[in-house]
Amino acid sequence: MSLPADADPARKRWEVGLLSSSGDTVSGEADLVLRAVGPATEGGRLALSELARLAGGLQASLERIALSISGGAARPGRRPREIVDAVRLDFVGFRAGSAALDIARTGQRSLDDLLNSALDVLEEGINGILRDPLTTPPHFTPQVLNGIRDLAGGISPTGVTRIEFWRAGGKRFTIDEELQAAVRSVQFEPVQQTVTVVGRLHMGDFSPAGLRCRIDTYAGSVLCDFPQDLRDAVLDAMDQMVMAEGTGEFEPNGTSVHVLHLTRLEALSSAKPSSLDGLARQQQVEPLSSLDELGGAPIEDFDEFLDAVRSARTGDE
Repeated sequence: MSLPADADPARKRWEVGLLSSSGDTVSGEADLVLRAVGPATEGGRLALSELARLAGGLQASLERIALSISGGAARPGRRPREIVDAVRLDFVGFRAGSAALDIARTGQRSLDDLLNSALDVLEEGINGILRDPLTTPPHFTPQVLNGIRDLAGGISPTGVTRIEFWRAGGKRFTIDEELQAAVRSVQFEPVQQTVTVVGRLHMGDFSPAGLRCRIDTYAGSVLCDFPQDLRDAVLDAMDQMVMAEGTGEFEPNGTSVHVLHLTRLEALSSAKPSSLDGLARQQQVEPLSSLDELGGAPIEDFDEFLDAVRSARTGDE
């Protein structure tokens, strides 16, 4: 894989001694080269924080695109292991001059080759944004766009002025000030999908022009609106735990619900306050009449019992 003529042809190459799971040194031609250009790379150096930002941003973008290609929905938490493994990359070399990072796939090429598909989508999407910032490229979910914005956000005249992505012997796309401006112009299309939330219903507005409420969940508060035919149900469930269903409009991050348009609301009877006497009746618990009722079968060898307890605590056999 060749680099432009302005890179030092006599540069020294350091091969990084990464180890694979089998313990063998990783070697071979890189699948991708990231070339960082700018004052921050003078002297063939690159700050570790910048290296981590570039590598982490690229890896996260590929995982998000691969999830979209595979038909998965973005949600909080870890991404599926099979998706992460399919697009995982290793850093296998560094070249001085303008800092060039050699990157190779971690595993073997799969039949469907999700990694190359994700790289193709990333390349076509970024070049598409440069041509037309008003059109969102395929598989460029809000999470992918936020990731690209973060990558482009580090571009500055005094640091890294551009990041070039080289693949199959040619430069495929560049992250620079032009992309930085273009990606800021991309408008997120509203993301809507059917969702269910469980939480405590608070702050109802029952005026004809309002019809809004708030449901406080473990993850935060969700603002809701509801039609007139749900007014009585919402009023009756105020300050109770509820299960609410409807169409959610998501924030640009694609994971937080901006507003929930309620279609169904159910008060959870199991969450209603109950007295201790009531709970005792439900669980068929009766008061003790004697301390002897707390006793069980006698322990014949108490020392042996204590040894078993200690063994369980320490994990010894």
